[in-house]
Amino acid sequence: MPFASRGSVKIHYTDTGGPGPAVVLGHGLFMDQEMFAPQRAALTPDYRLIAIDSRGHGLTEDDDTPFSYWDLARDAWAVVDELGLDRVVVGGVGHGGYTAVRMALLAQPRVAGLIVVGCGGTAMTPQRRAGYREVLDLWTSSAAPGPTIKMVGSLMIGSTVADQRPWREKWAAAPRDRIRLAGECLVNRDSVVELLGDIHCPALVMRGLADQAISAELVEELAAALGNPTPVHTISAAAMTPTLTHPDEVNVLLRDFLDALPS
Repeated sequence: MPFASRGSVKIHYTDTGGPGPAVVLGHGLFMDQEMFAPQRAALTPDYRLIAIDSRGHGLTEDDDTPFSYWDLARDAWAVVDELGLDRVVVGGVGHGGYTAVRMALLAQPRVAGLIVVGCGGTAMTPQRRAGYREVLDLWTSSAAPGPTIKMVGSLMIGSTVADQRPWREKWAAAPRDRIRLAGECLVNRDSVVELLGDIHCPALVMRGLADQAISAELVEELAAALGNPTPVHTISAAAMTPTLTHPDEVNVLLRDFLDALPS
C-alpha cells in the first residue's frame, strides 16, 4: 500500500497513475479516500487521481497529537512530493476542501486549479463549535453508536439508505475515537478569508443544496473572495458528499473544469 511519510505521520493515498494531469483530492470528515471511487471510474485514464486519507481516517497513521488544516495541507504536499509531481490540481470535500484551500495558499505556483466542495473560508462560530462537539462526543463515547451513526450518515451522505449502508457498516466496524482530533481540527479552524484573494488559479466551487454543515452564503463568500471570483454550482438534492451521491452531475462539472485548464 502506498504511504508518504512526514515526521511521525504515515499518510496513506491511492493513485490511479498514468501520464494524465494529476488531481489531488481530500475527503470529508468521517469518510476516507474511497468516497472518490466514482471520480476514479469516470476521470481515468484522462486524469491521474490521487486521493489521500486524512489523519484520523482510513489507513493513515499519525502520532495522536493535535493538528490543523495547515498540517493536513503539508501532509498532502508530502504525498505530491513523494510522487515527484511539480504541479497539480488540488481539491476536496468539506474537511478536504479546507485542506485544499490551504494547499493552494502554501504553494500557489504549484497549483494548476482548485476544486472546493461544501466549505467556506471563515472560522466556526461558538454556537456551531458546541453543536459539533456534541456530535463528536456521541460518536466517540457512545456504547450504543447505532443512532449516532445513522444521524451522521443522514447528514453526510443523505440520499438513500442504500447509499449510506456501506459507510454505516464501515463506521460500525472501525474504532470511532480516531475521529476526535480531526473533529477538533474542523472545530478550531482559522479564518483564511483575508488570504483568499492571493489564490489566482482557476477554481471550481460546489455545494450540495441539502448541506446542513455549511450555508450557501459562506460558500458564496469563499468563491467571491478568490483572486478569480467564481460562481458556485449547486447540486440539487445532494447533502455534504455530492461527489459520492450525485457523481453524474459532479463528474460533468469536474471534467469540464479540468478540460478547460491551461495545459
